[in-house]
Parts: sequence; structure tokens; C-alpha cells
Amino acid sequence: MKFTVTIRGRLREGQGAAKKYHDDLTRATKDAAKQAGDLTHVVYLDPQDPKAFLGIDTWSTLEGLQKFAASPQIKEFFAKLFEGEPEVRVWVDSDWNTW
Repeated sequence: MKFTVTIRGRLREGQGAAKKYHDDLTRATKDAAKQAGDLTHVVYLDPQDPKAFLGIDTWSTLEGLQKFAASPQIKEFFAKLFEGEPEVRVWVDSDWNTW
């Protein structure tokens, strides 16, 4: 089973500063995230709201996700990237019709 994680939040800084901070940190943590089971990481931005952020990750294990998300480095990252606590949700695939 795969777990899709959505992270919605408001950026603390403008997009340029937030992108640099995000990209620097995700480069530094990419290997650890992948070892913990993170398969994909994608970021979306709202063209009508420059501070709106949506991240979507796919994880192979819930345990790896929980351990990685609980690390002090990731908690600090969220505190610096977002104005407040982002909304983090875990989703699983359904057997509903899709297209």
C-alpha cells in the first residue's frame, strides 16, 4: 500500500525566498527521505495567491513517514517555511473509478 501525503500551508516568505529555503533543505534531506520510504515529492503553487503552498508526497510505508516527519529538522523546516502549522493529511488509494 502507498500513502499520499498532502501538505497545505501559507508561506512565511515570498516565493523566491521560500523556494530557496525549500530547495536547499530538500536537497539536503532527499536521501534520508528516500531511505525512509518517500517515493515522490511534488510542490504546487496557487497562481492567484503567491503564499499558498501544496506539497504532495507518496510514501511506501506509514512508519517511515511518521519517523521522518517527527524529526526535529523537519519540524524546524515547517516552522521556518510556513506562517503557521500546515495542514498535513495522509491519504490511501481507493478502488473507486478514476480517470
